[in-house]
Amino acid sequence: MFGKGHNTKDGESGAVMVFLILILAVMFGFIAVFIDYARIAALHVQTERLTHAAVRSVMSAYDPTLQQEYGLFAYGEGGGEQIMVKVLNDSARRTARTETLPLMNMKLDSSSLQMERELGKYAIFNEQIREEMKYKAPVDFTFEVLEKLKPLSQNMKEASHTVDLLKRLQKLYDRREAKLDDMLEKQRKAGAYMEEVRKRIIKQRGTYMPNQYIWDPLEVVADIAAQYKHYVHVYEDNKKSVDDVKIMQMEKYARRARASLDRLRQIMVQAGEEHDKLLLEAKEPLNEARQINEEMRKVIAQYKQRAANAGYDEVSAAPTPSGAGSNADPSVGSARQKAEDLLIPDKEFEQWEAEIEKQRTSINTANNRITSMMRTLSFYTDPFLNADMLKQEVASTLKEIDKYLNAYAWVGPANVLDGEAKMMDTRRGPDKERKKMEKEAKNKLKQAYRIIEVLSKGKEQFQNLERYYNESISFNQSTSSSSVSADLPYDTYDAAGASMDSMDGLYGSASNLLTQLGDEFYQNEYALSYFHHVDFSRFGSLAGSGGNVGNASQILGDQLEVNNQEVEYILYGFHNPTGNLASAYGEIFAMRLAIRTMEGLVKNSSKGNPLVVLAAALLYGVEKAIEDMIMLAQKGDVPLSDFLKIRMTYKDHLRLFLMLHSNNERKMSRMLALIRLNTDVNPAERQTYATGEVKNGMRLWFLPGVMKMLGTASKEGESIKGSVYYVTKTAHFSY
Repeated sequence: MFGKGHNTKDGESGAVMVFLILILAVMFGFIAVFIDYARIAALHVQTERLTHAAVRSVMSAYDPTLQQEYGLFAYGEGGGEQIMVKVLNDSARRTARTETLPLMNMKLDSSSLQMERELGKYAIFNEQIREEMKYKAPVDFTFEVLEKLKPLSQNMKEASHTVDLLKRLQKLYDRREAKLDDMLEKQRKAGAYMEEVRKRIIKQRGTYMPNQYIWDPLEVVADIAAQYKHYVHVYEDNKKSVDDVKIMQMEKYARRARASLDRLRQIMVQAGEEHDKLLLEAKEPLNEARQINEEMRKVIAQYKQRAANAGYDEVSAAPTPSGAGSNADPSVGSARQKAEDLLIPDKEFEQWEAEIEKQRTSINTANNRITSMMRTLSFYTDPFLNADMLKQEVASTLKEIDKYLNAYAWVGPANVLDGEAKMMDTRRGPDKERKKMEKEAKNKLKQAYRIIEVLSKGKEQFQNLERYYNESISFNQSTSSSSVSADLPYDTYDAAGASMDSMDGLYGSASNLLTQLGDEFYQNEYALSYFHHVDFSRFGSLAGSGGNVGNASQILGDQLEVNNQEVEYILYGFHNPTGNLASAYGEIFAMRLAIRTMEGLVKNSSKGNPLVVLAAALLYGVEKAIEDMIMLAQKGDVPLSDFLKIRMTYKDHLRLFLMLHSNNERKMSRMLALIRLNTDVNPAERQTYATGEVKNGMRLWFLPGVMKMLGTASKEGESIKGSVYYVTKTAHFSY
């Protein structure tokens, strides 16, 4: 009994033991899996941290020259892979401690490094500029640009509007008046032909015809009547006593009389044709003048609203720290309000056209009278005519001719064309004064441009800089043009118009920046902060030379070197030592001309005639702009306007011009070329972005097959080979 019970108990104990062993085995396997899971998770974390640390270590080797001189970050020279491997190996090396249990025992399997996104690419360069300038640039813009542009905005709007309109009207006005002069000139020429006809009738002025002998010269038609009485006398004598001499004298008289009438007839035909042709031609300039007058009317109507005014209004409304106002002086635009005074009423054109027709009618009346006279005189051999009647016929014809000539050819109170010319001169009364001021302003403008002309003749190339610029353009696959250039407008009105157009663009650019501080805004401020501009005081002797600039290159000296005119090069892009300086000088002069012309419109508004006001304003503007250039060079700054005593430095002007000339690709390539020239570092070969990849391995402690079966290594970047678990991590870093 006992034995039997004992065996049963032992069997139960064994079963329990097996059961416990099974439970422990399952628990151990479960715990083992979690242990390896924990080790795997730790491997992931550690590998990722090491990867980021390695990539950061690589990118910490940035080029110090670029960073210190230009605030830019790009990887320097040397092998980034070596830095990465060293960091990884140093981090994976275990500390020699016998009492420690290496839970992971991680080993580096492989690593790789890829560098990309070169600093020379526009997008990368632009992003770094934005990061560098994002806090400083908006403050500079508000204080350096808006504070100076806003108070002047409404006056400049009115000035630009006025100059733009009157400049167009001035050219149309002069064309119209020239057409009217051409009309009168053709009418005068037509009238002169009748004077030639009169000379074939009688030599002298007046109608007096003394009796002549038939052996006297017979040159004109009036001589026929003057000699007729003697002809009749000879004829009667010859009847009484035939004489060969008398017969010869009568034949000679008849022959010369016939020739005289033939000459008169020929000149009448020729004069009539030319007269009709000239009067027909006179209508052409008259019609053209009428069309130009209508064009002037349309221009005035169109310019009542002007799209370019929007930029001025937006800048005027912008808030600034000082809160300065910008109300316009009414006298700036007063000349524009009188623009319709330059128009000619339609009634006057109708009167001129009627006068041309009247002139045609008048000559027809005279011609009819001449024809009648010639018909009567053709009986010059008839001895039964009345000599006094022939003279009266000629005299009455001459009176009809003189009536025409007094109206259209001879100088006198009855001359219709002189009366028309006098009316035109009355209307053009201010033109003489205007022409004088235009001539004076043009001469002074040439004097101001003399410096620009001399500077523009520099031919030596900045060869390396040009090559670097072209390589940057090619690297970015850009098609931007290489430089900003413009012909000098020697016409004073064109120069004023161009300067006002620049102000329109300037205020338009400023208004755009108010709504969005774009990339180019940061680039402009970056250029001013990190690149050198010319010492404008060196222009002092040039600006005050009165056009005799001498050796400009010797005067400017080291300012012709690249490193002393970097901002000017970024702005204009000429690859020669003087082109950029000429452009900067010319553009400052144009801005000063625009502002000073605005002042001139105010100071000469009392002159009345809009074109005289404009001419006086332009003369004032040119004179004062020249003075401003001298002051800027000698004192370092110049008042923004007589009405606004804010001082403007040379750098202030450059800031405005950078804003005006919008082409960020061109500017960026020039900056990159300068950086390469100054540092010997090619931004197109320096990367700013790194991608590092690290693969670490760890031997699994428990059941690697189970781990694989459970899907632990099924994700991307994970794998199990034998009993070793591998994980791959990627890290990215960008400056």
